[in-house]
Amino acid sequence: MLNHNETPMGLTPTPRPVVYAASKDAGWLSKVAQAAQAENCRFQTSSSITSLINQAAADNEVACVLLDYDPRIQQWTSIEQLLFEKNVVAPVVLVLDDSSGMAASEAVARIAHVVAINSMEIPEIIETIQHAVSLSTLVEHQFDVLRCHRLYQGLPDRQRQIVDYVVEGAPNKQIATKLKVSVKTIERERQKAYRQLNVRSTAEMTRVVILGSLHDVVFPAGKPAKPPGGLRLDSHSPGVAPTITKPTNLFTPPAPR
Repeated sequence: MLNHNETPMGLTPTPRPVVYAASKDAGWLSKVAQAAQAENCRFQTSSSITSLINQAAADNEVACVLLDYDPRIQQWTSIEQLLFEKNVVAPVVLVLDDSSGMAASEAVARIAHVVAINSMEIPEIIETIQHAVSLSTLVEHQFDVLRCHRLYQGLPDRQRQIVDYVVEGAPNKQIATKLKVSVKTIERERQKAYRQLNVRSTAEMTRVVILGSLHDVVFPAGKPAKPPGGLRLDSHSPGVAPTITKPTNLFTPPAPR
């Protein structure tokens, strides 16, 4: 079996995935670097979360992104938005320390797919990276749902009405009759909707609408989930997951050895 560094003569080597980590803790970064190397991944780091996200945005081979919890960040929605705007579609590991407590709950809810502790040793970090990477397909689906939802919600009311009728299978003439406008108006507004949704066909538009409609299922508002396992944020003992407001998979670090 070939690894990332071995390839038959004449073939281009497969790019190695990259583990990104934002931290000011040199000891932690050293351990993550060794864990990434053990997983045959490249390693990139920055002391700034914003700078790291910008680095990851230019990379198509992101394995996962490890971000230190920073209590100075008051609005983790801004980090969530930056990840979305920069199109960083990768599992995010939020790294806490023993003093994080419940103060980290918003950060967990907003950006974390996996939660880790900076006192982990290399074997546990390797396991955390493996767990994060295993969530890649789920993260891609969540991102696609969010992207489609925002595209659809960004349509003007009239275009959204027309799109809804089109997805239901109504022809332009029938839509024009229902909305009491001309067929040419429907055709014009429909083309505008295509451009705004970044689609080229009715089938692509239908996919955007269907995925966008899953938003409240994938990201339920006011219905916090409590997946099994995870790390309890108000104590030092694992076992109870924090309350979250979007799908996430919290990883319980193994007991110290």
